Amino acid sequence: MQVVRGLEGIRPETFQRAVVTIGNFDGCHVGHQEIFRRTCAHAGRIGGTGVAVTFDPHPAALVKGITPELIFTLDEKIQAIESLGLDGLVIVPFTREFAETDPEVFVREVVVRRLQARGVVVGHDFAFGKRAAGDIAFLRRMGAKMGFFVECVDPVSRDGQVVSSTLIRRLIHSGDVKRASRLMLHPYRLSGRVVHGMARGRSLGFPTANIVPDKALIPAYGVYAVHAHTGSGSFQGVANIGNNPTFGDTGTSIETFLFGFEGDLYGTVLTIEFVEHIRGEIQFADKRYLVEQIGLDCRRAQEILGGGEQG
Repeated sequence: MQVVRGLEGIRPETFQRAVVTIGNFDGCHVGHQEIFRRTCAHAGRIGGTGVAVTFDPHPAALVKGITPELIFTLDEKIQAIESLGLDGLVIVPFTREFAETDPEVFVREVVVRRLQARGVVVGHDFAFGKRAAGDIAFLRRMGAKMGFFVECVDPVSRDGQVVSSTLIRRLIHSGDVKRASRLMLHPYRLSGRVVHGMARGRSLGFPTANIVPDKALIPAYGVYAVHAHTGSGSFQGVANIGNNPTFGDTGTSIETFLFGFEGDLYGTVLTIEFVEHIRGEIQFADKRYLVEQIGLDCRRAQEILGGGEQG
């Protein structure tokens, strides 16, 4: 997949007979996946290229003054879009000046002149341009005038709810990572460099790796069955998110016990995939009860994940 950062990087030869989809695509959930599928299908039908256009930072940070807790980092978004079969990705820096772009100017300058689009595929709630004044009806009128087709993809529902990035964020916040993962390409991930903690896990017989996460979107406090990926391999394990009430700590920590791992992870990057919530945070009267519960948590995680070490 060809990745172009900034509109000025697009040349007439960059994308041939482009079919374009435009959006934020945070999480690349099943609704986005249907949009990408339709984009690629149209591109294949006309012998063209399927191209996604996205924005960085998220437009809400400038337009609404509120930065959403994103499901994906930009790198994760790039990897996901490539895995879904797109030929190209254009990452547009979302500035205050760009936010003021008139919808007609956006179509003429970006869709037609820069991308030379033969078609545009968008979601049901697509809006663009200054104050989101450009809607799908406007886009269709511009397409009829300027020679590109427009397809609006219907929303995708699961369990009676329309799938959206907002829904997935809400599920992750509540700890329902299992349901969230069914709506995405893979379980929700947090990555971070392993730092020194209080070393309590080691003293309890369950040495943990503590990370500083790369995202603000943190699942609810509690214990989770996880897959953990290190530079030396992939492991199954349990992760605890919380403030360790048994020890009277404050502040949120994210610590993971990896089944079968032996070694030193300090300073390395650890990626955690949250598969299923096991239990909420509990304050124990004595650390002996905590040790007993951790053993139960590990057995439950192995049941969920189907075994121990993956290696």
